[in-house]
Amino acid sequence: MKKIIALCFLMIMNISAQTFTVEKVKGKVQVLKGTSEQFVDVIQGQTLTGEDVLVTDNNSFVQLKKDNTKFNLNSNSALGMNYLKQMSINDLLLVLALEEIRSLPKNIKQNNSSSTAIYGSKVSPSKNTNASIDEFGIKRINGAKQLAESGFKESAVASAKETFRKYPSANSDFNGRLFFADLLYDLKLYEEALSDYTKINELELSEEERKIISNRIEKTNLELAEKQ
Repeated sequence: MKKIIALCFLMIMNISAQTFTVEKVKGKVQVLKGTSEQFVDVIQGQTLTGEDVLVTDNNSFVQLKKDNTKFNLNSNSALGMNYLKQMSINDLLLVLALEEIRSLPKNIKQNNSSSTAIYGSKVSPSKNTNASIDEFGIKRINGAKQLAESGFKESAVASAKETFRKYPSANSDFNGRLFFADLLYDLKLYEEALSDYTKINELELSEEERKIISNRIEKTNLELAEKQ
């Protein structure tokens, strides 16, 4: 586990060094800068780093630029800037392994979770935002979906995994959970996808949702059987 933590720490240090330029802002967009505990309004031309967290309100969006890449964070979304980066499959597997460790009951963890670090450790809304804890979790999932839709699939899964662990409202969202489990399947991480489908199947689901998950589990089991 120490090796996993050390590798994730190196990844975080690299991501935190990133810088982004705010090209466009519409409506109310705020950022939590560095070690600050309060969100402040984002302005055009501002420079953001991988340590910052963005939040957009209703009918708002912000366009960011890094090198030749542009990214739009649309309304009612939140995103830790450390996730706005291409990750390899191996990087994602490291993050997933650490997330599994952090999700274990406290009485069976080998190390105190406060001694580890992972992407987006600063995720709670500040005192001067209108978002509740639950709303902020939903905004984080919206941001992660936009990462995936913009091609940052591995980073999107990493962001979602942390959010599901920390925010019960997001964790119980069937469509959100399914979206990212399907992403794992699309990335050919079948064992990880099956684990997520199985956990979703433990939620309180409608008959139609139960049927969808059953089909996903069957399909994934067939993929795993073919690999053996």
